[in-house]
Amino acid sequence: MTLDDNEKKEDWRGRVPESWLCVDCGINTAPGLLNRVELEKAIEEAKAVGKWDDDHGIEQKVDHNSEVYHVRDAVWKAAGTEPFGGCLCVGCLEKRLGRKLKPKDFNRHHVFTSFPATPRLIKRRG
Repeated sequence: MTLDDNEKKEDWRGRVPESWLCVDCGINTAPGLLNRVELEKAIEEAKAVGKWDDDHGIEQKVDHNSEVYHVRDAVWKAAGTEPFGGCLCVGCLEKRLGRKLKPKDFNRHHVFTSFPATPRLIKRRG
């Protein structure tokens, strides 16, 4: 038995974090967003009731409580982690780096740069 495109299980590894909790302090960096396992489950449920399509159909929220960002690979490396090696809140990333983040640390073309964020993240992005 084979599955058609609508029945294939979505695999979001490497695209959505396993957890949005900061690996150093435990704060939720993205309240309102699903982690990978939760998202995959929600997709399967949405498909089951015909609510998953190109526009998706799963509501998630990013707001002023969120620290969802993407920094350059060199910044992750300097902090002792890899891209998708676990989430870090801005404060813990800065602690690991031994300095405050600067606008040049962020990939300006990444979609996360346009997201609402905490005041400290907005300030760091410039």
